[in-house]
Amino acid sequence: MRSIRARVAIVMGAAMVASGLVFVSPAGASAVTAAELPAMLTTAAETTVPQYNRDRFEHWIDADGDGCNTRYEVLIEESTSPVTVGSGCSLTGGTWVSALDGATATTPAEIEIDHLVALAEAWRSGASAWTDAQRRDFANDLGVPYALNAASSTANQSKADHDPAEWMPSNAAYHCEYAISWSLMKYRWALAVDAAELAQLQTLLSGACGATEVTLPTVMAAEAPTPTPTTVIDPFAEGETRLAGADRYATALSVASRYQPGVPAVFVATGLNFPDALSAAAAAALVGGPLLLTPSATLPAAVKAEIQRLNPTDIYVVGGTGAVSAGVLNSLSTIAPTTRLGDADRYLTGLKIVGATFDAADTAFIATGRGFPDALAATGAAGALKAPVILVDGTKSSVPSSTLAELARLGVQNVALVGSSSAVSSGIQSQLASAGYSVARYGGADRYATAAAINDSFFGYGSTDTLFLATGGNFPDALAGAAMAGRLAAPLYITSPGCVPTSVRESISQLGATKNVILGSASVVSSAAASNTGCLTSSIPTISGTAKVGYTLTANAGSWTPGAALAYQWYANGSALGGGTSLKLTAAHQGKKITVRVTGSLSGYVTVAHTSRATASVAAAAVAPPPAPAPPRYPNAVTPGAFCAKQYAGWIAYTVTGVKMMCKTSATDTRLRWRAA
Repeated sequence: MRSIRARVAIVMGAAMVASGLVFVSPAGASAVTAAELPAMLTTAAETTVPQYNRDRFEHWIDADGDGCNTRYEVLIEESTSPVTVGSGCSLTGGTWVSALDGATATTPAEIEIDHLVALAEAWRSGASAWTDAQRRDFANDLGVPYALNAASSTANQSKADHDPAEWMPSNAAYHCEYAISWSLMKYRWALAVDAAELAQLQTLLSGACGATEVTLPTVMAAEAPTPTPTTVIDPFAEGETRLAGADRYATALSVASRYQPGVPAVFVATGLNFPDALSAAAAAALVGGPLLLTPSATLPAAVKAEIQRLNPTDIYVVGGTGAVSAGVLNSLSTIAPTTRLGDADRYLTGLKIVGATFDAADTAFIATGRGFPDALAATGAAGALKAPVILVDGTKSSVPSSTLAELARLGVQNVALVGSSSAVSSGIQSQLASAGYSVARYGGADRYATAAAINDSFFGYGSTDTLFLATGGNFPDALAGAAMAGRLAAPLYITSPGCVPTSVRESISQLGATKNVILGSASVVSSAAASNTGCLTSSIPTISGTAKVGYTLTANAGSWTPGAALAYQWYANGSALGGGTSLKLTAAHQGKKITVRVTGSLSGYVTVAHTSRATASVAAAAVAPPPAPAPPRYPNAVTPGAFCAKQYAGWIAYTVTGVKMMCKTSATDTRLRWRAA
C-alpha cells in the first residue's frame, strides 16, 4: 500500500473548513482488517433521480494557490522519476505508471487522473444530496492517496463510472489494493454501496487480502446532515377535490400547493403551448416535482414565490429561449441550480428531457406531438410504470434515428402507441415491431375513447383510490395535474365541459376510485362532469313534410342513447305551439317558419335538447279548382254514355240538340267515352 500524501493534508483541511465541512474522527479503533470494511458500509440502491450532472462537481481547483491545480498536484506526486515544475505548472521529466493496467507514460498529455470512485458513481451513491461545495471537495480530495490516481486513457475510459461489480482493472496484481481503496473511499465520504457492489467487495476482501490491516481515513461529513430531497404530496380527501385558479398559471399553482417543501426538482414550462410540457409531465412524475407554467418573457411573482416555498434541489426550464426566455431562467437560478432542457424542435426537446431524467425504462409511451390529448392521457399510466412519454410526428411513416437511439439507451422492451393510426401511423408501428420491440396500440374513436382505452389497460378495479379529471378541450389545466397524477400512479381522464363522454364514464365507473381530483374551474369541468354524469348520444332533429296550410309536418329525432325519453316542442317563429311528433298546419301558421325542439333525458346523464333547422315560411292552401261544366242535355234524357253505347265501335261524330259529340265503344274497351266534338 502506498503512503498517505502528507503534502496536502494541511491544504485540504483549510479547504474543508471553508466549504462548511469538518473532520470527523472515525468511531472506535482506526485500524481494522480489510475483511471488516464491507460491514462498515451502508447498503442502498443507487439513486437515479435527479439525473447526474457533471457540472455540479467543480474539479481541478488550485486549493493552495500555488499555480498547480488538483490534476497537476497528483501528477507531481505520482511521478516515478524526478519532475521539474515550470511556469504555469508545466511539467517536464516525469514518468507515470497506471496501476489499473500497468501502462507507462512520459508526458502529462499521455496520462489521465482517475477519480477512484467516479463522480457519476458518487452521485448515485449519495452525492446527489450534497451541496455543490461538498461535491467540489470530493472531486479534489487530496487528503488520502487513493482518491485520485494516474491512469492510462485506455483504462480510465474502460472503467468509466463502473463500480467493482461491473468492472475490475486488467492488472490483477492491483485487485486487492483496488478493493481496499474503493471501500475506504466509500467509508470516507459516507457513500452507499448497492447489493451487487457489496457482494463483490466481500469476495475481493476475503482470504489473504482480507487479512490486510488498514487504517480508516478521516470521515468527511457536513456540519449538519443534508436532507435527502423527498416528494410529499398532501393526501386527498374522499369525494371531489377541485384544483383551480383564475387562469392557467394559478391552476398550476393550486396543484403545486399540494407538494410539501423540499422537492427534488421543479419543472417550468411555457403556458402558451403544450409540446414541451407534455414531455416534462412524465419526467416530473418520475423525479417527483411539480410542473409550473410561466409566460415566455417574465416569471410571475406568484410562481417565483411558490418555487421558493417548494425549495427544490434543482429547477429544470423546459424548452428553448423562444419558449422560456433567458430572463426567466436567470430569475429561477437565484432560487436553485437551474438547467435548461431545450432543443431545435418539440421532438428533440422531448428527447432531451427524457435523456436528462430517465436512466432506464422497460416501457415507453409514444404519442403524436401534433396534439395534446393522447400524450396527456398517457401520463398517469406512464407514471405508474416509471416510463417516459416520447413525442413523434405521427403523420410520418417512421420515427427518426434519434428516437430509436433513445429507446435503445433506455433499454426499452415494450412500446405503447397512444392513439389510432391517424395519430401515430401504421408505418411507425411496423418500424418499431421490425426493430424488435413488443408494440401495442391503445386508441379509440376520439380523444376520450383513447384516454379510456389507456386507463382500462393499465389500471384495474381497486388498483388506485384516486383519479384525475381534466378538460379535453384545452391543455393548460391538465398539464400540471398530469405530473401529479403520474407521481401518484393515478389515471388521468379527459372530459367535455358539461358531461362525461360514454367511454370515459364507463371506464371511471369500473375503476372504483373514491377520490376524484378535478383540474380547472367549473367553466372547463362542470359539477355534472365532476360527478361522472354522462353525455347522451343525441342528434339534431329534422322536419319532413310540406310547409303549406292543410298539410302535416313530422319530427324526426335521429339517433339517441337507448332508453332516453324524448319530448317534442313545436315553434312558429319562436313562439311555442304544441307537442307531439307531428304538427297539422292551419291558417294560423301561414307565413311563419316552423321548428321543433327535441329534449332527451335519462337517469345518470345530462339532459340534452336540440332544435331543428326552420322550415320555409308556411304557404297558403292551394286554390280550389273551378267546378266542372254541367253536362249537356240529350234527347229523351239519355246520358252521353247511354247514347254512345248504342253506336258502333270507333269514334263517330253526332250532333245532338245542337251539341256536337264524339262517341266510342268497342268489344275490348267497355268504357264509354264521350267528349265535345
